Amino acid sequence: MNAIQQYNNLDGKVVTRKEIISILRVARKENAKIVVRKLRRLLAKNKEQSFDISIAKKLQKPVKKKSTKKGKNETISKTVAKKNKKFEVYGLGIPYVELVPTKREVPVSSPEPIEIKRPVAAAPPKMRMMDPEKPTLKTIPAPKNTDLPIKRPKGVRTMADLDHQSVPMETYTLDTEIGRFLGKLEKKPKGSVVVTLDAPAGSGKTRFFFQVMEDYASIGKRCLFLTLEEHSQSQLFKEKRDDYINRNNHSFISIVDSDEIKSYQDLKALIEAHDVILVDSFGKLQRLIKELKLELDEHLRLAFDGKLFFLIFQRTTGKTMRGGAASEFDGDVILQVEMPTDNFRQNYVTARKNRYNPEPNLKYSVYYKKMIEEGERLEHEDLPPKSTSERDLVVYSLDN
Repeated sequence: MNAIQQYNNLDGKVVTRKEIISILRVARKENAKIVVRKLRRLLAKNKEQSFDISIAKKLQKPVKKKSTKKGKNETISKTVAKKNKKFEVYGLGIPYVELVPTKREVPVSSPEPIEIKRPVAAAPPKMRMMDPEKPTLKTIPAPKNTDLPIKRPKGVRTMADLDHQSVPMETYTLDTEIGRFLGKLEKKPKGSVVVTLDAPAGSGKTRFFFQVMEDYASIGKRCLFLTLEEHSQSQLFKEKRDDYINRNNHSFISIVDSDEIKSYQDLKALIEAHDVILVDSFGKLQRLIKELKLELDEHLRLAFDGKLFFLIFQRTTGKTMRGGAASEFDGDVILQVEMPTDNFRQNYVTARKNRYNPEPNLKYSVYYKKMIEEGERLEHEDLPPKSTSERDLVVYSLDN
C-alpha cells in the first residue's frame, strides 16, 4: 500500500503519533510531497499522542502521462525545428550559437542578427489561503512535552527523573562553628564524602579531629577514630579526650589503634558499622593494609555509601600533601592548617577546596574553637621559651 492510500485510510480512525510518523516515512521514500506536507503540518501544530482523523477530501493517485507515437505524417523535420529555435541567455552566461546551414548564402560582413531572449524574473508567489483539504482533528489530551522520545540505554536517567527520587536527601550538617566552616556536607545515596586535612607536625590536626568527633557525637552520629599515630592508651591521648569530648558522648565514639587492623576486610567491617570515620593518618593506614595498595577513591569514597570520611595527610617539606595530587583531586573538601607565627594559638584551618560551602576565605581557629571573622585579630599570647628538657620537646612536637 503506497503513501497516498495509507493517508486516505486514516479517515474516521483514531491513530497514534507513531503510526502517523510511519506513514510520513513511506511518503518521503515515495516522494509523495502532498502527503509529506499535510502530515508534517499535522505533527508540527499538535503535540498530542493520539488523533481522531476525519478527511474531507481524499487524495487522488497521480496519473502518469502515456507517451503516444507519432505517425509518419506527423514527424517534424529536425532542420525546420532548428531553424525555428531561438537562442536564450540565462543570467550572465554567454549565449550558445548553433550554426545551421541554409540555402541562401549570407555575406560574412553582414551577419544576420541573433535574437536573444532573457528570462523574466518570476513574480513573488501569491499568499495562499488555508488548505481546504486539511483534515479536521479531534484531539485527545496528553501530557505536555511529549515529543519524539530519545532512545536511551537501560538505566540512563534524565534531569527530570531527579525530581522523583523516593529517598529524601540527608546531610551531615552541624549547627556549630565547625558546621558553619564545613558547610552542608551531604549523605550521599551512592558513594561517600571525603574531607582531607594536611599540615606539618605540631600544627593542631589531631585536636581539630577531636572537636569534629565531639560535634558529630553530640547529634548521635556513630564515630570511628583510627588513631594510628598516637596510641589511645597514652597520656597525651587521654588529655585530649578530657579537653574536647563530653563524657556523655564517649559511647558514640569507637577507638581503633594500629595493632587492631590486620587487613582491608577488617577495615571494611569497622567502616560499615559507623557513620563518621576519622583516620590519623591515611599514610599510616596505607602501610598497615599490605594486601593491596589502598587508594582514597577506589577503596574508601566509592566503596561505601552514605559515609563521611576525615583523613589526615602529612605535609611534605615542599609544602605539598603527602600521597600525591590524586588524593587532593579525589577529596570533596580539602583543608589545610596555616601557621602564620610560631605561636600555635594563632594557627587556623582553611579550605583550598570545598564543594559544600560557597563562602570563600573562611578560617577556623583550632585553639579558640571558633570561626575567625574577617579583620578579627586573635589575642596574642606568647609561648614560654623552649627548654631542652625532654618533656617540653615531646609536648611541642606532638601537639597536633
